[in-house]
Amino acid sequence: AIIRMQDKSTWITNPENDEEKMFTFDYSYWSHCTEDSHFANQDTVFGNLGRDVLENAWRGYNVSLFAYGQTGSGKSYSMVGYGEDKGIIPRACEEIFIRVEANKDENLSFKVEASMLEIY
Repeated sequence: AIIRMQDKSTWITNPENDEEKMFTFDYSYWSHCTEDSHFANQDTVFGNLGRDVLENAWRGYNVSLFAYGQTGSGKSYSMVGYGEDKGIIPRACEEIFIRVEANKDENLSFKVEASMLEIY
């Protein structure tokens, strides 16, 4: 394999000379094959990243989530998802509006604003 991931590290192997380079990130997810034991699904990504962003937004803080990487590395998939496999943004939005709907305090009001920017 040219790429392998474990915990917070990603290794890239040059197929011409087998030289390896290791990169360390806050999170590094393997999402190539669902049968692999270290496969990270959208639940895992949301649990690691989206949950904290959501909780801070719910407390009234301005929050942001930044995805950076090479084309095809999974940024849009992690942020938005695909079909029924929802990403961080739709999951967080659903949870916010579930919490708003559950509010029983008539003296409490909510203002929800969101923006998203995707640059190619």
